[in-house]
Amino acid sequence: MPRSFWGNSSFMHAFSPSRGASGGILAIWDVDLISRNQFSVHDGFVVIEAVWVRSGLQVNFIVVYAPQGLSKKRLLWIDIYNIISNSSGECIIMGDFNEVRDESERLGSKFNTSSARVFNDFINSLDLVNVSLGGPRFTWSDKWGSKFSKLDRFLVMEGFLDSFPHLSAMVLDKNIPNHRPILLLEHRVDYGPTPFRLFHSWFDMEGFDDIVREVWTTSLVEMELTNPWVIFKKKLQFLKSKLREWNSKHRDMAASKRKNLQDLLDSIDSMLMVDEGSANLREQRVSLLKEISDLDHLAQVDLAQKDKIQWGIEGDENSKFFHGMLNRKRRQIAIRGLMIDGVWVDNPVTVKKGFHDYFQSLFQKSTS
Repeated sequence: MPRSFWGNSSFMHAFSPSRGASGGILAIWDVDLISRNQFSVHDGFVVIEAVWVRSGLQVNFIVVYAPQGLSKKRLLWIDIYNIISNSSGECIIMGDFNEVRDESERLGSKFNTSSARVFNDFINSLDLVNVSLGGPRFTWSDKWGSKFSKLDRFLVMEGFLDSFPHLSAMVLDKNIPNHRPILLLEHRVDYGPTPFRLFHSWFDMEGFDDIVREVWTTSLVEMELTNPWVIFKKKLQFLKSKLREWNSKHRDMAASKRKNLQDLLDSIDSMLMVDEGSANLREQRVSLLKEISDLDHLAQVDLAQKDKIQWGIEGDENSKFFHGMLNRKRRQIAIRGLMIDGVWVDNPVTVKKGFHDYFQSLFQKSTS
């Protein structure tokens, strides 16, 4: 039977049989891409412990078909939580969760606040990320088309997104079943050059004022420009390119300086571990720590600005925290595609035209 779904013999599968009116679970994977270590069948879900062949990433694939009752779902979340907490590698959970996260994910049926809270607590306790879905808003509907819900989804760990940063999911067209299939894919969309950003920390760096003055006083007469607005635009572009060069050189110098300071600090520590050392040596160590701390602080302030976090409130001198927040913000605001006239499109040219046409219509003069 699994071969009728797959089409060839290059696969393995795991399944959990149906129980009464409740459907079963069938998981199929390509053995050339996914190297299975082992799999286990549980009440309501199947776990495949595997290795992603091309990257060597250890992944636990958990395929879910959740029950209806809140008490049974609560037990299911606890079982999955225990498995993930006691396993190594990254995890991706997929399937029919028979649950929604908020009221907007239901239409035409009653929203259970308590049940949704338990589901969200489960997701948050494992720091799982809900992969945003493109396409139709809901994944399930009854046969009369009077009730709609978003019951199917992908939940992944942060580490999984580090390996696949451009992960997105697509809700496909519905045929006979009452659930729409959803497709997970690694899809990078290129919308052209990214905007230039000026960092607050640059104002405190040596040489920043000098390069701005130098660029701004540079004559553009040789370009034979006469329009003042065009000259202004060209000067900004010229300044941007020079600041990029200056910042790149400054980062390299800062990284080299930090390495030299760290090497010197390690050397002093080695001497202090042999004997207490002189007071001058200990004072030098304190000075080195201060220099290293200042360099790290500048880098962390830039990360805080990228994620628009208030440094005084959120800053905890932990660059991993800022990188995590920044990556999460990028995933949240990333535009994977757009619904235009009921059709999902992800071509960058078409998406940009869709945004242009929409906002153009908003700013047109009313004919009435």
